[in-house]
Amino acid sequence: MADAARQKMMALNLNLIPGGVFPGAWRASGEDAHHFSSLPHYIECAKIAEAGKLDAIFVADMPTWRFKGEFRPFRGLDPTLALAAVAQHTTHLGLIATGSTSYNSVFNLARRMSTLDHISGGRAGWNIVATAGDDAAMNFGMEHSLDHDARYRRAHEFVEASLQLWDSWADDAWVADKASGVFVDDKRIRHVDYVGEHIKVKGPLNLPRCPQGHPVLVQAGSSEDGIALAARFADIVYSVQHTLESCQEFRRKVREHAVGWHRDPDTIRVLPGLINIVAGTEAEALREERDLQDLHAEHYAINALALLIGVPVEALELNKELPWDLVPPDGHGGSQQGHFATLVATAKREKLTVRQILARQGGGMTHVTAVGAPEQVADLMEEWFRAGACDGFNIMPASLPTGAKAFVEAVVPILQKRGLFRTDYPGETLRDTLGLARPPVGFSDADFGKPIMRVSAR
Repeated sequence: MADAARQKMMALNLNLIPGGVFPGAWRASGEDAHHFSSLPHYIECAKIAEAGKLDAIFVADMPTWRFKGEFRPFRGLDPTLALAAVAQHTTHLGLIATGSTSYNSVFNLARRMSTLDHISGGRAGWNIVATAGDDAAMNFGMEHSLDHDARYRRAHEFVEASLQLWDSWADDAWVADKASGVFVDDKRIRHVDYVGEHIKVKGPLNLPRCPQGHPVLVQAGSSEDGIALAARFADIVYSVQHTLESCQEFRRKVREHAVGWHRDPDTIRVLPGLINIVAGTEAEALREERDLQDLHAEHYAINALALLIGVPVEALELNKELPWDLVPPDGHGGSQQGHFATLVATAKREKLTVRQILARQGGGMTHVTAVGAPEQVADLMEEWFRAGACDGFNIMPASLPTGAKAFVEAVVPILQKRGLFRTDYPGETLRDTLGLARPPVGFSDADFGKPIMRVSAR
């Protein structure tokens, strides 16, 4: 079971969206605008997060130029490489990098994630995504993306094979004994020989078991297949539910599915995204929100909306509702499916025009939003946490780095005073921070020194 005392504490991650979640926020800064898509921006935000004792910094990724970059900072740095650099400027902060199961070699990605864990001293996390879209597929020599079901079958196999590669070295295989002259005990290393429908890999991995045993696993899909993947493997689950009741239901589903995989549901952290603007008073925060919305370029916003809901941009009329006859029933699938479903449901329920959607999309229609004085933001977070809707939040400041600094300096102390958040890191690794045990090697001693055939159990 998870540490009972630590379970009472929120988990808080900082979502590093360059410049902040409001698309026009970068225009309000005095910084050279190039800064927001650069490594120094990542390092600056990470240092702020660590000063606030946040669990981790999270970097999303998309292997395509999907949302263009005309009107907001782009997110182009490879997350594993960028976070390896960030590791040199932090000591305790978790480093969660996105890696696609659709367009990676399992050996290479497992190696990169293990390398990040070694480099950081045990602070790596892997955000597992099953990337959709033909545009991404074409970047990897394919004409079309795998369909939704196939992408998730591949994702299950990919994670299974990764776990086996991370366990291909016993913990005591790296001997490094000068007296005997033995550097590695080859008898304590095993071949994997994983064979599935989509994934085949022999192994073993070519570096020792990482400090955490396995990097912390993170997942963000809200479809039924996404929930199933999260319940089977994830330590952290990001959600896009923006009402307390819907997030309670989402968390209940994830935990119920986890029991079906013989997992302790108390070891899983469900973290909804929390868009926030913190100011001295509510009036000041609302004024900042309006100012940031005014910087939100309409051309960018309408193109992003059209892409998210899967309709031609020419079909969107500002003073009319969405063209419901053209909106697909389930979006594009993958990590965007939850955003699609939430936005479409809200727009239909409230009969919003495209113009109204764009005005609200700047602050996010698909995440819970807290705009106000520090106590108001803390109150909302406490309400959700105590109601069992979540285990913490994926913090998404309207602007970065200023919004992260305001949250850390004004909201975190209130949460600490209320006994809802730690005042220091409890250990050295991300698993220590989350109160998660280091997983044992997933094979018996008898398995080492010989090849083991493993086939997907899904």
